Amino acid sequence: MQFLKLKRFSSFGAYLSDEAGVEVLLPNRYINKYEHKIDSLVWVFVYTDSEDRIVSITTTPKAFVNDIASLEVVSIEKNGIYLDLGIPKDIFMPSKNPHHYKINQKVVVKILLDKQNRLIARANISDFLSKAVKTSKNLGNKSVKILPFLKTDIGLNCVVNDKYFGIIHNNDLNRNLEIGETCRAFVKKIRADGKLDLGLKNDTNANESLILEILLKNNNRLNIDFDSSPELIKSTLNMSKKAFKAATSSLIKAKKVAFIKDGNKFILTKK
Repeated sequence: MQFLKLKRFSSFGAYLSDEAGVEVLLPNRYINKYEHKIDSLVWVFVYTDSEDRIVSITTTPKAFVNDIASLEVVSIEKNGIYLDLGIPKDIFMPSKNPHHYKINQKVVVKILLDKQNRLIARANISDFLSKAVKTSKNLGNKSVKILPFLKTDIGLNCVVNDKYFGIIHNNDLNRNLEIGETCRAFVKKIRADGKLDLGLKNDTNANESLILEILLKNNNRLNIDFDSSPELIKSTLNMSKKAFKAATSSLIKAKKVAFIKDGNKFILTKK
């Protein structure tokens, strides 16, 4: 976004100019007759429209050049997909497998300019992330902003603080995180390869509510206890074994749930 000076009006809108005298059109639908006067400064975003004309608009896009952002799929073509950038022209993301995507799916992309100086999105996020170093004072054991961008067999790859590559391993995923869902995490370790091992802070209250909700849906009985495998707990409650133990212990203390003997095993029940 930038300020440009309004130089003249036309039947199509107003022409704005930068300090070098280069003019760009502001279409009629973005003109406010009470605010936009000759020589007034207008806060605009400049881009090439669907006909490759350079135009300006007063709408703020969801992301700018060099940003990493989560955008929704609006259409799927043979050679790529179009994403909603929050402006009249959707942004194109080339893809060899566009039909792997779905309409309204969130995709994390890097916003760049192509050879024709047009906005383009790229999904190979890993290529654009920096390596952290052991001496990074702003990372070790600190709360960070994360943006998950890819699910793998070992966990969830994330953009950390808009800059670094981080991984939340499966055994540290104590709640559902969707691709493109920004949240907070903490840095467990800065690895030798510059990637960050991440952890999620346990939200015991949220986990307690989830356990009670799932119990209610299952006739107040769940075939799990503290000796159940992490895999069974994850598939049943979508939380880690550690998170399950913390939340269940709190519920037992509050006398809301209990373990009872059922044959040769214990099951969790709602009181």
